[in-house]
Amino acid sequence: MQKPLRDGLILRSLSEGYASDRERLPQFYADVNSANDPEIGKEHTRILTRDLISGHVTTTLDDIFVVVDPAEDDRIASATLLIPQMWRYEDIPLSVGRPEMVGTLPPYRGRGLVRELFKVIHERSATLGHQLQVITGIPYFYRQFGYAMAVDIGEEHASLPLHYIADAKPDYKPSFTLREATPDDTPNLMQWYDYMAKERLLTEMRSADVWRYEMTGRNRGSGQHKTFLMIVNAAGEGIGYLELYTLLSAQDDQVVECIAYVVGAESSYLETFDDVLRGIKQWGVASYGFCPALLTFPAGIHEALDSLINRTKGGAVRGPDYFWLLRVPETISFLRLIQPVLERRLEGSGANRYSGTLKIGFYDLTGICMTFERGKITTIDIIHGSDTDNYDISFPYHMLWNVVFGHHGYDDLKAILPEVWANGKAAVLLDVLFPKKKSWLKGYM
Repeated sequence: MQKPLRDGLILRSLSEGYASDRERLPQFYADVNSANDPEIGKEHTRILTRDLISGHVTTTLDDIFVVVDPAEDDRIASATLLIPQMWRYEDIPLSVGRPEMVGTLPPYRGRGLVRELFKVIHERSATLGHQLQVITGIPYFYRQFGYAMAVDIGEEHASLPLHYIADAKPDYKPSFTLREATPDDTPNLMQWYDYMAKERLLTEMRSADVWRYEMTGRNRGSGQHKTFLMIVNAAGEGIGYLELYTLLSAQDDQVVECIAYVVGAESSYLETFDDVLRGIKQWGVASYGFCPALLTFPAGIHEALDSLINRTKGGAVRGPDYFWLLRVPETISFLRLIQPVLERRLEGSGANRYSGTLKIGFYDLTGICMTFERGKITTIDIIHGSDTDNYDISFPYHMLWNVVFGHHGYDDLKAILPEVWANGKAAVLLDVLFPKKKSWLKGYM
C-alpha cells in the first residue's frame, strides 16, 4: 500500500517492492532505536531487522511500513512493523498484533508520522483478525492510540550474581545436568511449556513452526537468538528446559538473561535449583570464556523460583517496574470471547450461580452491563447514562484492562484512584470474575 502524507512524504509497506526501503531499514533502526547503544547493540538491531524482513515466521513485507521523503532520495523518515502472534487468555486463543520498532528521525518528529503509521498498523491488524494489540513502548505515549499499561513485563524481575554460585566439589555427582536441546526435543519442550502456561493468565501460544524458528531460524547475532538447554536427570531423561538469550545484554556484557526455567511434572524446582544454577554458570564460562556477573529472570517464573532466588546469596526479587501496553479494539467482543473463563471462575465461588447484573461505569457517560442467569452470562452490552447510581462500580475506562488482565483488583483500584467506588455486589463479582493473576510473556520479536 501507498499513502501520500503532508510535506510530500509517502507512507508505504515494504511489499511495494522498493529495494531502497529494504536496504536502508536496518540502518535506520540502528540509528534511531539503538542510538544510545554501543556499536554491538546497533549491529544486533541491524541483524534483527533483516530477520524480520526476510524469513520471519509470522511477519511479512505487508506488515512493515515506512514513511519516506522523496525530496531526500526516499530517505526513511519514520517506520514501524507488525508482528502477528497467538496468545492465550487462560485457555482461550487470542489473535494478537504486536506493533514494534517504532521510530522517527529527529528532523521529522512532531509531524504526526507515528499517528499515521498506527492508523495503517491498526487497519492491517484488523484485516488479519487480531483481537488484541500489544506493544513494549515508551511511557504514556501510546495511550493516545488507545493502549493501556496493563501486564507486567518484568525483564529483570529476579536476579542473582553467578560468581556467588559455588562450584561443585570434585567428587560431587549432580542429580541434574544441562545439555543443548535439538529440534528432536521440540515435542517435550512444547509439553513442558504448556504445562507451565496452565498456571498463568496470558501466555504466548507457540506452534511447532514457531518453536523451530526460535531454535534454528534466527540469526545468531540478532540479539533475539536463544539457546535452549534441556534439564536432564541422572537417568538421562529430560525433565524440563531453560531458555537463555545467547548474546549477553547489549547494554551490559556481564548479564545472562534466562527467559525461561521450566520443570515439568517429572521433577520440581526445589529438586533441580542448585544443579541448574551450577549448570548455567558452567554454560556461561564455556560460552564466553569467563563467568558473567549476573543472571536475570523475567516476571512469570514459578513462585518457587522467587522464593529460592530471594534466599540465595546475592539474590533479589523485585516488584513490577514496567508493563506491556495493550489495546482492545472491540471491548464487548473481547469480553464475549473470554466468557467461558469468566463463567468458570464463578463456579464454586462466593458468587456461585449468580443471577442479576453487573454494571461498570467509566465516568464518560458510558459503561458495560453484564447479565447473569444461574452463573451463566446471557448478555454483555454497552450502556449509556450519567447517573452514577445506576452503576455498581465506576472507574476510568483504561483501568478496565488492568482488571481484565489480572493486574488490579478492586482494592488496588481504590488505592490508586480514590474516586473509585463499588457496592458490595460489585466488590465481590469484580474479584471473582477478574482475579489477580500472573502472566508469562517473553516478548519475542
